[in-house]
Amino acid sequence: MSRNLGFKILGALIVVVAAVLWLLSITVPDTFGFFNLAWAGVILAGGLGLIIILQGCFQQNISTIKKFKIWVGAGLLVVALICLISAITIPENIILPIIAIIAAVALVLSLLATGGKKWDEGDNHQIGYKNYHERKAEEEKKENKDNK
Repeated sequence: MSRNLGFKILGALIVVVAAVLWLLSITVPDTFGFFNLAWAGVILAGGLGLIIILQGCFQQNISTIKKFKIWVGAGLLVVALICLISAITIPENIILPIIAIIAAVALVLSLLATGGKKWDEGDNHQIGYKNYHERKAEEEKKENKDNK
């Protein structure tokens, strides 16, 4: 079983919920008449954005992929906010601050999820790492010792 199965099932359920509610808004307009495509966009983009952010925070990946997932999730949350604006009336003067808050939270989460590691940290930052010239010198020393 895949470790990502829970995230995939949750994402699929979000898509199913949005589709069912949209269908119910068409077939039973007196009960679900408030639900429209904008609300479906809020559910889809918001739910999938949260799932991707959670994947970025809790999965074991390299820091670049973790940061990418967090920023994609934050982008989906901005899309959900835009869909929410079209679904209900939100004063225009608070839209940009909300987007700024989403971006700031994404920055903090990307730092916390990666532990502050840089994207290019490689083997040369590990203790005891030897570069090419040091390894080559050791090999030649070993060959000279074996030949004697």
